[in-house]
Amino acid sequence: MNIKLKTCASAIALAAAALCAAPAAAQSPRPIKIGFVTELTGPWTFFGTSCVAGLKFATDEINKAGGVLGRPLEFIVTDNQTKSDQALAASRNLDINDKVLALSGPTSSDVALAMYGYAEQQKIPFLVPVAAFPQLTKPGTRYTFRIEPDAAGWGYAMAKYIEQVRPGAKVALMHSDAALMRAIMAGFRYQAPRSKLNIVADIMFPQGSSDATVQAAQVRAATPDYVIVSGAGAFDNVITNQLLDLGIKPQQIIHPFGITTQVFGWGQRSVGSIYGTFFDVGLDSLTPDGKDFIARFDAANNRPPSYVENYCYVTPYIFKEAIEAAGTADDREKLRNAISALNTKERTSGVPIVFDKNGARKEYMYFQEIVSVNGKRNYQSKQRFYIEWDPEVIPVYDLVK
Repeated sequence: MNIKLKTCASAIALAAAALCAAPAAAQSPRPIKIGFVTELTGPWTFFGTSCVAGLKFATDEINKAGGVLGRPLEFIVTDNQTKSDQALAASRNLDINDKVLALSGPTSSDVALAMYGYAEQQKIPFLVPVAAFPQLTKPGTRYTFRIEPDAAGWGYAMAKYIEQVRPGAKVALMHSDAALMRAIMAGFRYQAPRSKLNIVADIMFPQGSSDATVQAAQVRAATPDYVIVSGAGAFDNVITNQLLDLGIKPQQIIHPFGITTQVFGWGQRSVGSIYGTFFDVGLDSLTPDGKDFIARFDAANNRPPSYVENYCYVTPYIFKEAIEAAGTADDREKLRNAISALNTKERTSGVPIVFDKNGARKEYMYFQEIVSVNGKRNYQSKQRFYIEWDPEVIPVYDLVK
């Protein structure tokens, strides 16, 4: 399995690599190196570790099948600690010292933005698996490609969902001050009046917040029909549980996004609540490859995958297809052009993968209802709503700066 965990760029590590280089080169083809800078520690760990789990599955499959252009695909996994400065330093190190072909990995939009600047300046293809801040593909972007639909669109999609199930609903917003959440709420605020929804509370928590007792009481007093909850990391569970403790019903809670570990964190008492997603065990339609991936991932990890694992599973296959289309694994510009020209599908879901001129992907979203949660092992959900839309349906780049 060609995934290398890199914790530092020490002289010892470089010396060891030099000692091993000659024998390894004689025994096997030179690997295609891609820097994978992700969140293995810090508040976004729950996303980063899930991402790496999906990445390993696909990398293993590709290399067992012969690799890419006869060479093994190697992702150098590096911890950014959910810090922008660490992500930037890691990107620079992977570029200069490891001579990687491309960059990938971040699941935090704040972190991805730091890598975005470096990738665009240095002309390094940068494939973002799970970070949805719109400015990652702002007009003029050339080397960055975002697999996940933009977050402002998620807010738009939630408004359209609520418009369908409860016209004229009163909605309260509770969210952390992170790039992802700001973008989601900007999209919702834009669409809410157009969907004839009334925002009765709008509360933003500073990063690092750990308690929402007062704010939950304020929201309860506003008597909303729905509460949109989007806290960073474990704080999301805190907000959810404090709302439930005050008598807000699970059917009133909507999470803009939900992955397996989050659903387990919300627990059985959240049965009936809604969450947005892009891949889930409860989807009405999954490809045979998607069902197989779910079964194998579940067997190996004692939990089903969600959209984070799926996007990170899809990432190596996107690189494989683009490198093969480019005909070389040693030319960044040819790889960039090949990614830009891709017209393919996610092997797990059949959803098209096509990037616009700025590296953005067509928007789509599912909304699932939690049916049951069985500890930390499995859960059931059912699909309640699916929507597709053009990225230009809302002025995403004007809404989110």
